Amino acid sequence: MHERLQIAVRPVDDKPTNGVLAVAAVLALEWAAPYADFTLGDDGLCVVDPDSDAVGGLLRLSSERAERLRLAGRAALQIDDSDIHLTENHEGDWDLAAELDSWSAAGIVLEASSFTASTPVGRALADILNISRIDDQRCVDVLDTAQSWAVKQLDQVVSQLAAQNPRRITDLLASLSGDLDTLSDTHSVLRARYQADIELMGRNR
Repeated sequence: MHERLQIAVRPVDDKPTNGVLAVAAVLALEWAAPYADFTLGDDGLCVVDPDSDAVGGLLRLSSERAERLRLAGRAALQIDDSDIHLTENHEGDWDLAAELDSWSAAGIVLEASSFTASTPVGRALADILNISRIDDQRCVDVLDTAQSWAVKQLDQVVSQLAAQNPRRITDLLASLSGDLDTLSDTHSVLRARYQADIELMGRNR
């Protein structure tokens, strides 16, 4: 069993808007660090607080995963085919009676026909939902911001662990280096994963 970092993303509060932000942060961190495990809450080796810069993580969802979230969102609201129109108040609450976990809230946002925002985070989410093309410059900027945020958080986590428990970092590096025999295959997989971003960034320099 290989050593993996266990990192929790802690939602700012229980409001659905901040729950969706926490999901976006998890997705941004998953993309930046496929060698770590991320969960929502306080239970992890390290805890990261989300920031509005992480909203671009929602754009990292695969179509299959996004569809599963949409279905979960509809199931949470117990509706099948009707349009979903969300209105956010200044506390980050929505005009819904149902209690939502963060993942269901993310699915509802993705499925919503409209989202009227009132908070800075809500407006950032609404901006994400208005992006329809992956080659849009706004999409490139949002992805880059989310990536930079995620890398910064990971740097802080590793520095914190190195200060508190140097042996843990040593064990992690030893575990990762155990895969050297598959390095070329891993490189090919990662290159394919990031190829679209690489080409996109190149065209927009």
